[in-house]
Amino acid sequence: MAITMRRKHTKPATGMLAVEFPRQGETITSSDYTVRVFAPETAQKVGISIDQGPWKSCRCAVGYWWYDWSGFQDGPHQIVVSMGLPDGSRIISEPHEFSVELSSRLITP
Repeated sequence: MAITMRRKHTKPATGMLAVEFPRQGETITSSDYTVRVFAPETAQKVGISIDQGPWKSCRCAVGYWWYDWSGFQDGPHQIVVSMGLPDGSRIISEPHEFSVELSSRLITP
């Protein structure tokens, strides 16, 4: 009998720019959220645009890029990320869609 082990999460293929969290199609139920982006080591800087808004800078730590997001509304949302390369060019990701349902959180007295 063979045993197959599966990882819960793996990094995207080398060279890919990707939003890792929230996952595609995920529903967020927290009023604050930290977006995690994977970018190759060659990325000079990474930016994020939420719902086609202005580009905001992400911070780099522990091998990922992060953006702290709060003040959002219920409903569908879209993230696009970009990274700057050493030669000055920029790569922009495909849209990444998810939703927010703050009203579904349990409220305790």
